[in-house]
Amino acid sequence: MDYDRFIGDAVKATSPSGIRKFFDIVSERTNVVSLGVGEPDFATPWTGRDAAIKSIKLGRTQYTATSGLLRL
Repeated sequence: MDYDRFIGDAVKATSPSGIRKFFDIVSERTNVVSLGVGEPDFATPWTGRDAAIKSIKLGRTQYTATSGLLRL
């Protein structure tokens, strides 16, 4: 299907973002683990899964500031 016909001219004229360019470069490399958004390149270890489940149960589901958490 030709999806291009559903995209407006203003969107077509928009330049790719810097992060998009970065992800395109990373996708062409080997032996690189992308820490970007989306699916990781590996299965999440159970220690991380258990910590996530515990955080959800404790209601710790908010976003932090861009700078992160001081204790980390």
